Amino acid sequence: MVQRLDPLANDPLASAPPAFSDEAARQALDAGFGLTGSLTALAGERDQNFRVDTADGQRFLFKISNPADTLPILDMQTAALRHIEQVAPDLPVMRTLPGVNGEPWTEVPGPDGRTYPVRLFTFLSGRVTPNALLTTRAIQALGETSARVGRALRGFFHPAADYEILWDITHLPKLRPLLDHISGTARRAQVERVLDRFEDRVVPVLPSLRAQVIHADLSLDNVLLSDDLQVSGIIDFGDMTHAALVCDLAVSISDVLHGRDDAVAAAEVMIAGYTSVTPLDDEEADLLADLVAARLATEITVTAWRRGLYPGNAAYSASGEPGARDFLDRIEAAGPDAVTARFREACRGLPYRSAASGLLLERRRRALPRSPLFYDRPVHLVRGQGAWLFDPAGRRYLDCYNNVAVVGHGHPRVVRAVAEQQRLLATHSRYLHEAIVELAERLTSTLPPELDAVFMVNSGSEANDLAWRIARAATGHSGAVVTGFAYHGLTEATHALSPEEWAARERPAHVATVPGPDGYRGAYRREQEGWAERYAAQVDVAAAELGDRGVAAMFVDPACTAEGILVPPPGYLREVDRRVRGLGGLLIADEVQAGHGRSGSHLWSFHQSGIKPDIVVMGKPMGNGFPVAALVTRSELLEAVPEETELFSTYGGNPVACAAALAVLAVIEDEGLIQNSARVGSYLQAGLVALQQRHPFIGDVRGTGLLLGVELVEDPQSRRPAPGRAREVTEAMRDHGILLGTTGAAGNVLKIRPPLVFTPEQADLLLNVLGQVLAVTRG
Repeated sequence: MVQRLDPLANDPLASAPPAFSDEAARQALDAGFGLTGSLTALAGERDQNFRVDTADGQRFLFKISNPADTLPILDMQTAALRHIEQVAPDLPVMRTLPGVNGEPWTEVPGPDGRTYPVRLFTFLSGRVTPNALLTTRAIQALGETSARVGRALRGFFHPAADYEILWDITHLPKLRPLLDHISGTARRAQVERVLDRFEDRVVPVLPSLRAQVIHADLSLDNVLLSDDLQVSGIIDFGDMTHAALVCDLAVSISDVLHGRDDAVAAAEVMIAGYTSVTPLDDEEADLLADLVAARLATEITVTAWRRGLYPGNAAYSASGEPGARDFLDRIEAAGPDAVTARFREACRGLPYRSAASGLLLERRRRALPRSPLFYDRPVHLVRGQGAWLFDPAGRRYLDCYNNVAVVGHGHPRVVRAVAEQQRLLATHSRYLHEAIVELAERLTSTLPPELDAVFMVNSGSEANDLAWRIARAATGHSGAVVTGFAYHGLTEATHALSPEEWAARERPAHVATVPGPDGYRGAYRREQEGWAERYAAQVDVAAAELGDRGVAAMFVDPACTAEGILVPPPGYLREVDRRVRGLGGLLIADEVQAGHGRSGSHLWSFHQSGIKPDIVVMGKPMGNGFPVAALVTRSELLEAVPEETELFSTYGGNPVACAAALAVLAVIEDEGLIQNSARVGSYLQAGLVALQQRHPFIGDVRGTGLLLGVELVEDPQSRRPAPGRAREVTEAMRDHGILLGTTGAAGNVLKIRPPLVFTPEQADLLLNVLGQVLAVTRG
């Protein structure tokens, strides 16, 4: 038995605790601190603690420390208390009092011949409270306190901070030599499973987590509460060490809540308290449940070992062990992965996760009666990360459709930029601020030099609306040309420019349409020489329809996204540009859907054609979810707009929006997302072509970068659209956790438009699931 303990012989827990008699303790108190009074023994695991009541009514804590806690360790604890007193004086921690030697401790001989350090502290009011009496608010306050102690210690370090003790859960694998002390084969096996999972999931990630000196023992034995269950005292810094910051929260969850019937749910409350002070990184959140289980396993194992080693101290050592067993049983019963997911979601502090989807849908229909939703069974989402979206139950969906989160949902760089700027200043653009100027300069640097004037607005619709105003003023004409199923916005002016949204017989008299350059099914096919230029020649036909109104502008989405992601060859836009200019009109490139690197070749998709539009409009993805849009034009075009006409939007170009847009541009460049769009888009397109060979009703696969269309038809000979089949596919893909959309005049084109952080592995997942769905699609 002794041989089995050799690997742990130097651990402080292997050292016998002090065993001073009351009289010997009084003598040590008098010798070390010149203080007399009545002593009341207090509980302790490896130290001996007394409450001291003096004749004049003062009260102190007298601690006889375990000799295993060396003098450098005592110095670290003393320095930490003084550090907290300086940086967080409102935290109720003990104050160290000097001895007769002027030092924070003195050494006295013990009854067993060993030398013991003794210390004196101020006494904190409050009491140790059973966890069954804790209210929700008290549990939340304990989480907040744990975070506050961590923040107070954030700038503290000491040479002895590498102090190792088995209670430090980062050293969980060192407990394996002690597992034989656990009685019961099933319990030993349970603890072994915790160790195995810890070594598999936690150990590889630990070195990358935030680490600092932490308290490491904020249990209910070391946190005193007042009668109204507020934290009134934080005691016993004896387990303090340098470790991952998240371990402090794991210890508090484990040691405060073990034995409660609602331990897992109560943990979510404590997590909310902690993260209200110190948010956790995703990596920390993902490991929290395993760290809690590690602490519970530590308590079970160390208690079993010490029960045999020091039977005289067994009552204190084993006081929390039954609760630890109960909590660990509850985690296993719920499933470690399920608890991990719950804790991870709690760490994110999601404010809208409790509403039942069915009830929420009814509420939405009442409050927002004309607000459309995707899918027969709308997807209820609460958060996103990268290319993934998550519902309240934690189920994830691969986002292959959303054009807004161009650099991925919740990109930390964009989130940080928005949060920091919101904290500093959030106002309109009539004040002088650097962000809007920097963003304007950054945008113009990506465009032809002639485009030198920038206007910041809130949406693509607003930008296109303003573009239309400028075009009419600059040309003196009042007619517009758009492709036959285009979409350019929802204001009154841009709705008129959006045939996709027109109701029957709603076509405005001042708008003429040209057929989209559909080389698959249209009047001119790809196999015909000059087919794209023949589509462009339709601009002259449209101009004739407009008659005396003349052509003020033609609005083009260079990828013809709403038309079915037609992505015409460069010759199309070049010929359109030539003809529009010949008619005295302006060419407006609407980059809201195809821009920001989605094409895989340039930041703006029109660059592939080598043209120089008169106006470029950008929106949707510009702020990665934060409302921001812009229009860039030639400054001389503005001379036709009366000086007294203000081209201004209250929230357009506000500092927060500009910070978001600048962060998006930086991420696209720094993370090489245009190149990723080309690489992964090419890989995905090749996979779709391979699917086409197996499924004849895939009539066409087309696109560029990460903007791809898959056209579904009744049969490859007739090429008749199959909108029913497309709808069936998107609904089935949704049920399999893949989000796609449809586009095109017939609604028969699958629209694939994922964030630019899309990976080959995610492309494989999309292709595999799509292949399965296509195999059973009836149409």
